[in-house]
Amino acid sequence: MFACEPAAAAPLARAVRQGLPAAHVPVAPTDAYSVVSPVSGYRGVVAVRDSGGQVLALDDERLSAARSELARAGLWAELSGAAGLAGLRAVEDRGEPVVCVSTSSGFKDRSVASRSTGNITPEWEEVRRRLRTAGIRE
Repeated sequence: MFACEPAAAAPLARAVRQGLPAAHVPVAPTDAYSVVSPVSGYRGVVAVRDSGGQVLALDDERLSAARSELARAGLWAELSGAAGLAGLRAVEDRGEPVVCVSTSSGFKDRSVASRSTGNITPEWEEVRRRLRTAGIRE
């Protein structure tokens, strides 16, 4: 099992690395606000340790790349929801089945309210044009 968390804090990574039952760390700024935490939990440490897995501390750039990849596939996720895919892209392919969990949708993305799309003509050709402009496949 790979546990994915923002590098802006990464208390689980610290706890596992130092062999602690939990850790408390300072939190730096991150857009992955819904999963960043200053403290880890013992259950997370046990799950990672007992599975032989590891913790991946992912920066916003890696999370953003994963969110963009999900968007190109037609999935709308906020930055935190892309952590599973970002983690998958950060590790070497082991040739085993993989399950990536997206913990949220794009509706939780705080930046959505700061953007405006303007009026969209309800015609398929206009929708297709906007998708192509955004780099999203049909």
